[in-house]
Amino acid sequence: MRRRSTENTEPGIQGEQFDRSFPKHLRVRKAREIDLIFKDGARFSCRGMRMQVLRTEAQESRAAFIAVRSFSGAVARNRAKRLARESWRLLRHTVKPGFDIAFVLYPGFAALSECRSAMLYLLRKADLLR
Repeated sequence: MRRRSTENTEPGIQGEQFDRSFPKHLRVRKAREIDLIFKDGARFSCRGMRMQVLRTEAQESRAAFIAVRSFSGAVARNRAKRLARESWRLLRHTVKPGFDIAFVLYPGFAALSECRSAMLYLLRKADLLR
């Protein structure tokens, strides 16, 4: 069984505990749902990442991560998706509930901090932060 990390690593937040896991029910996994996000969702972009957002009636926001084919290979594509998933895992408790979000990843992120700051920028731009 997997351990859930509930440690508080956010500066300025004292005494609050958040579930920092990213379970499968919080992922957009069906192709038809992802197509709907791209068809009807709003688009926000910055260098290295694009975000499509669709309002839903769900209790929590869900996310999908798509890496484009212009990466140098499968290893680089999978690393980009791992960095993005980890960034989302750390930021998801700050996102307003009721959205399906698709992140399209482009080559250019070397570190988790770069990916996290780009994701935070896009979430602020879309006014999705609590």
